[in-house]
Amino acid sequence: MSSFVYEKRSVKKNTKKNLQVKSIINEYKIKMNSFYPKDKSPNMFINKLEYRMKHYYHLYKSKNE
Repeated sequence: MSSFVYEKRSVKKNTKKNLQVKSIINEYKIKMNSFYPKDKSPNMFINKLEYRMKHYYHLYKSKNE
């Protein structure tokens, strides 16, 4: 009898957890395609890489002159 009660509790707990997960998934589905930024975000990596490459190029060029 005690194992039956335990199983029944676990089922209730699982259904509660399942409902929470379903709720989160539904909210995600609603918000999934609703992000539209006005301005483009700066690409910091490319900007820094470009700066380093220009700097190295100028150093290399000045040493060869």
